[in-house]
Amino acid sequence: MIDGIVFLSNARVAGDPCFFPSADPKKHRCLVTVIKNRGKNKAGAEMTDEHSLVFWGKYAQTAALYLDKGRAINVFGVERSHTKDTGRLKPSGAKELNRSTSIHVKSFEFGADSKKALVKRINANLAKAKAEGRINPDATITAEELIEVTRPAAYDYNPQLAQQTGRYGNARVWIKDVGFLGAGAVAQPVEGAVDPNTKIAQMEQEIAQMKAGAGTVDAFPG
Repeated sequence: MIDGIVFLSNARVAGDPCFFPSADPKKHRCLVTVIKNRGKNKAGAEMTDEHSLVFWGKYAQTAALYLDKGRAINVFGVERSHTKDTGRLKPSGAKELNRSTSIHVKSFEFGADSKKALVKRINANLAKAKAEGRINPDATITAEELIEVTRPAAYDYNPQLAQQTGRYGNARVWIKDVGFLGAGAVAQPVEGAVDPNTKIAQMEQEIAQMKAGAGTVDAFPG
């Protein structure tokens, strides 16, 4: 069998990840919707594509912990299709099926500049600002200080902690037959409860609104 290979460079996360824990850590799953710019049309408007990414196991934990809205990532994955019976019939009498394709992530890396390139550019800008008198020439601030990021420590999925906070890292946690966990309590199943497919549809609607209002997702901070 030959997989359909997909590589996305500088794709932007469109919203909160959605984490699906499993009793087997290898089967943890995290869904992330990203937007990929692919240039401009003849009228000069930005053209974008939306992709659903599926992370498994340790990758799912990493995605939940560190991916958030606006984050740029490079992704290598394979295409996987899913068919769901809608329960409706076409005029011909045939079943109406909903077919969707997602990208199952095999590897990924965070996008944006390398630290070396970023430090070089910031130091040049600091030197220019000092020369122009906008920063005290005696200031000892460095590029390394400006770009220092303190990341939360990585940790394995903990059901008790997720039940208290409703989250695993940056991701909301969905439990089968229960729904999304809420802060301090487990959400009870109710009629019309939001399932993962509905959540994705809501994300897609938000994406459409963002594109209509901003024109391009590259306006998001990295």
